[in-house]
Amino acid sequence: MIVKKPTAKKSVKKVKAESLSLEPTVVVGSHLTVTTWPNGRTELKWDDEALLSEVRNAILKHESNIPATAVKKTRKKN
Repeated sequence: MIVKKPTAKKSVKKVKAESLSLEPTVVVGSHLTVTTWPNGRTELKWDDEALLSEVRNAILKHESNIPATAVKKTRKKN
């Protein structure tokens, strides 16, 4: 007797009513604004000054975490 396994149902992607609008989706970040249009076109707008400021702050934060004194290694006694 041969038993057939049921075939997987094909998934159907439902389109939301929001995606049918003609208005673009805008996502604003700290140094990048992404505008996505309903036809799939994406537009990027960079704020160079904000990006530079974030990079400088990250560098200063990293450099300020450097220990002031070196850690001494202990020697093993034989």
